[in-house]
Amino acid sequence: MTTPNLFKFATSELSQDAFICWLLSWADKDYQTGSDKHKALNKIATSVLALFFDKANKSLPSHIDEIVVKRQVNNIDVLCIINDTYCVLIEDKVGSIQHSNQLVRYKQFMINDHKVTFTEDEIISIYLQTHDQSNYKAVLKDGFYPVTRRNLLDLFNSEQNAALQESDIYSDYLNHLQSIEEAVQSFQSKPVKEWKKRAWIGFFQHLQSYLGEGNWKYVANKSGGFMGFWAFKKTVDDIAIYLLLEQDKVCFKVSVPSGKGYSKTRNELYKLFKTEASKFDLKVSKPKRFGSGKDMTFAVLDTDIFDGENFIDIQQVNRLMDEVQKFINHTISQYKNKNE
Repeated sequence: MTTPNLFKFATSELSQDAFICWLLSWADKDYQTGSDKHKALNKIATSVLALFFDKANKSLPSHIDEIVVKRQVNNIDVLCIINDTYCVLIEDKVGSIQHSNQLVRYKQFMINDHKVTFTEDEIISIYLQTHDQSNYKAVLKDGFYPVTRRNLLDLFNSEQNAALQESDIYSDYLNHLQSIEEAVQSFQSKPVKEWKKRAWIGFFQHLQSYLGEGNWKYVANKSGGFMGFWAFKKTVDDIAIYLLLEQDKVCFKVSVPSGKGYSKTRNELYKLFKTEASKFDLKVSKPKRFGSGKDMTFAVLDTDIFDGENFIDIQQVNRLMDEVQKFINHTISQYKNKNE
């Protein structure tokens, strides 16, 4: 029988902050002994801290003699100080991303302004994302180490510890993360017409992994918005040409700087892509409406890879994307030669 899950209702970052603070507090040495619940939660809390240290290429101290856990210190989501020696600084996300130089500011606060300061080598800077984001380049650049939902699930599921039986809070959190992961992976088990936002994210994550490139995000527009995936960007002079998947619509896009002649560039690319497509056993056509602004769809792929009634054939998609990449590279080379 399915029972109510606390985290179905406690969905905000503040709720997750509270859970992380609660869980890490169990790492205190006082809980290494005592009831089965105390020992089980101490073990999982210590393992989570070990994961954080490992992400920062450091080792968790062999003994945790003192642990202090606080939330919202100078807007830092979770602050965990271990043995007065290490500071675990956690920026917690449930779908939003970093902004306003916040990661750099938080670390600098702990180095310069906290009542007890720490050197950079003593700070374990963790960026905890339990939903999904397209990439972590900016996070890494700011000196934080991403810990993802998948990292937590791998840890929790490998532990096989007694905490599941001993704590409804911990059990609910694990089940909550699993439900998100199942929704993201549902693109493999549902017909395309039943895909929701998380299924598209899972599919786009597959493309990122397979192609070794690409970014995705939700795009709002007047017609209701869509999940988009960008890849294969090439630049000729200052004109950018790239692929955009508007969910099940495969578009070829161009970004033209002001004063370059939007319509001329768009028309040239459409004619060239239409002519060259047959060499790759592909077919392209005009979009329903030609745009005339800075960013335009100049062609769409007619080859159908998204049969809404059926499950997606991942191998077929992989092969097609390989051909599309070769097609784009070839055709842009032709365009470059023509305009030199």
